[in-house]
Amino acid sequence: MTKTKRRPGAELLRCTLCGRELLRGEEYWVCNGLLACGECLPDLARRELAPCREILGGEAEI
Repeated sequence: MTKTKRRPGAELLRCTLCGRELLRGEEYWVCNGLLACGECLPDLARRELAPCREILGGEAEI
């Protein structure tokens, strides 16, 4: 999560993945120290769920 001071009492939040500034009232997700905007949520989910990924038919290769 990237926070930088803009003016006293106001912080600037940026998406960790794309760097876009988040606007007041905009929803975002924080997971394992990463902050994601709505557009980057699928990428964040893919990263975080990568250890759970399986490929159909790949079970027999163990």
